[in-house]
Amino acid sequence: MTELPLAGLCIWLTRPARQSAGLEASLHGLGASTFCLPLLDIRFVPPQGAALDSIRQLDRYDLVFYVSTNAARAGLEAIDDWWPQYPAGIVNVAVGPATAAVLEARGLEVHYPEERMDSEAALAMPALQDVAGKRALIVRGKGGREILSSGLRRRGASVDYCELYERGLPDHDPEWLRANLLAHPPSAIVISSGEAMDNLKALFEPWYEAWQELPLYVVSERLHEHARKAGFRHVVTMAGATDAAIIRGLLAVAWGRA
Repeated sequence: MTELPLAGLCIWLTRPARQSAGLEASLHGLGASTFCLPLLDIRFVPPQGAALDSIRQLDRYDLVFYVSTNAARAGLEAIDDWWPQYPAGIVNVAVGPATAAVLEARGLEVHYPEERMDSEAALAMPALQDVAGKRALIVRGKGGREILSSGLRRRGASVDYCELYERGLPDHDPEWLRANLLAHPPSAIVISSGEAMDNLKALFEPWYEAWQELPLYVVSERLHEHARKAGFRHVVTMAGATDAAIIRGLLAVAWGRA
């Protein structure tokens, strides 16, 4: 019988609620135990004001960007309310394969970077090098990075935002966190956004003296640098945010290759 490569490890998964089921099952199949600690509270909000205008006028855009799986889900839900059929002629762009998969499941053609999953990688795609004079819409949550919009505007595109969800700090009781830290000591805490990392720090720093020693496994070099600046001392960078990339990163460390 083949030894399970992740046996004895406890992996903490921090995606929003109900978004880790597939990854959790795969890790269990490799012998790991898991503990789910959502670090982002996602709440979809109905489109209003500028967001509603952009949905109503969706067919006027040349490019529509979806910056996360939540943006794709919220965007499609809002678009369905106004468009029985998705407008033709739009170039759809996702920041990575997981977000693209949500759109492709609806039969949409999607451009996305495969090597890295962030705004910088999206801007490097050949399809986005000549966007002068084009109208772009970025579907996202409220707030967020401006890298994508700034890059598009520098290339001559006009950019609007369609903000369809809010991100917040989940209400995890400190005593509950303390109990689970003792019951499920983490071998790795998988982090896929800077905001989730900041929320982890906010939740643990007030009472856990060794919060800086928490073992973070992050999905990009940008997040690695963010972790270092935030004060975390044990940080491993994986190749991406997909389930497959996370599993490869965990296996590499388990096998002593990282």
